[in-house]
Amino acid sequence: MKKSLSLMHLTFYGTGMILGAGIYSVIGKAGGIAGNGLWLSFLLAALCASMTALSYAELATMFPKTGGEYIYLKNIFPQWPYLAMLCGSLMIFAGFSTATTVAIAFSGYLHQFFQMPQFLTALLLLGVFTSINILGIKESSWVNVVFTLIEILGLLIFVWIGVQSPSFGEALSNVKWEGTIVSGAALVIFAYFGFENIVNLVEESKTPEKDLPKGIIISLLVSTALYLLVSLAALALGTPEELGLSNAPLSDLTKNAATWVPKALGGIALFSTANTVLISMISTSRIIFSMAREKDLPAVFAKLSPRRDTPWTGAIAVFVLAMALLPSGGIEVVASASSFATMIAFSIINLSLIHLRFTAPKKNRPFKVPLSLGRLPLIPVLATTVSVALLFFFPRAVYVLGFGVLGFISILYLILRSSKSLNSSK
Repeated sequence: MKKSLSLMHLTFYGTGMILGAGIYSVIGKAGGIAGNGLWLSFLLAALCASMTALSYAELATMFPKTGGEYIYLKNIFPQWPYLAMLCGSLMIFAGFSTATTVAIAFSGYLHQFFQMPQFLTALLLLGVFTSINILGIKESSWVNVVFTLIEILGLLIFVWIGVQSPSFGEALSNVKWEGTIVSGAALVIFAYFGFENIVNLVEESKTPEKDLPKGIIISLLVSTALYLLVSLAALALGTPEELGLSNAPLSDLTKNAATWVPKALGGIALFSTANTVLISMISTSRIIFSMAREKDLPAVFAKLSPRRDTPWTGAIAVFVLAMALLPSGGIEVVASASSFATMIAFSIINLSLIHLRFTAPKKNRPFKVPLSLGRLPLIPVLATTVSVALLFFFPRAVYVLGFGVLGFISILYLILRSSKSLNSSK
């Protein structure tokens, strides 16, 4: 795979994925829960996400191969191949289900400008980004840079409108620490998901041992700063009650601004959702490629384009999987199940890092999570606690679907393992 990505590209990938469509919806529900403490909820969520991000940064520099969670577990627990297969498959599910649900959200925003069938719009978007994915990582990265800058512009427009309100910043001094702030943080932490996708670009990074940790950390810092400003602007433009009742708070809170503002935010939301689809498809195709290269998926998915050095068969596989989910209509439970799968992966990754600190303390670590008590890394311990705790914040339907996915992965693992045993015995 071509080493084309600099620190700037990695940072834009992480920032673009974090600043996806989530902020446009989750801020309303979180504001209704946390009230004037909304900005504290974002700060607390950022702290929780950053703890797991540091674990990813350490493992990515120790095992600089495409595949993320799958590769880490395959190396840390070679005696438990099922665990690596499970985690890799969960992230594939999270990736293509995110691509599908956000592609459908894209079609919803497009309706503000002209009418087009939802299914067709989402299908075309998935097809275009599959082509860009196959075209090359450098080309994909520049599309992502442009889209991310437009995303940031949209949030800054909203902040600019909020700053003009006399009540901007009052929430900083008019807040009490309450349990609702923690509940708000449990909701908005999902707006920080995306940093983990950067590790799937490790083999396409020029200097991954230096740039990957920096890219993860910088993207989280940039996103947190923007989220804090947006939350303060939202509280200046509306009450917590108004936020809680709105499904499109950023648009609703700016309806009294200049006539061009709501339409501009709607147009920018197109780029925000499209960017999330693009990055999800890119990172998921790399996981499929890695699992096939390691012979845990059919070898056909390990093929690289002769000219572009991109995993073209993996990219097509993501397209087919995402397309197959389109008839679901991007139902909310599917999107939540994607978050559920991610939280399981976060829990496993943090526990794996703790295990590795005891079993391989002298192994080279170009980046190391700070703060330890002897060999025990304190930050991953806290991150594990948070990740496991957040698994209890999902509705019942998500658990049904989530465990259904786990069962399907287990059956698939047994089938592939049996097939592999038969082939080796011939």
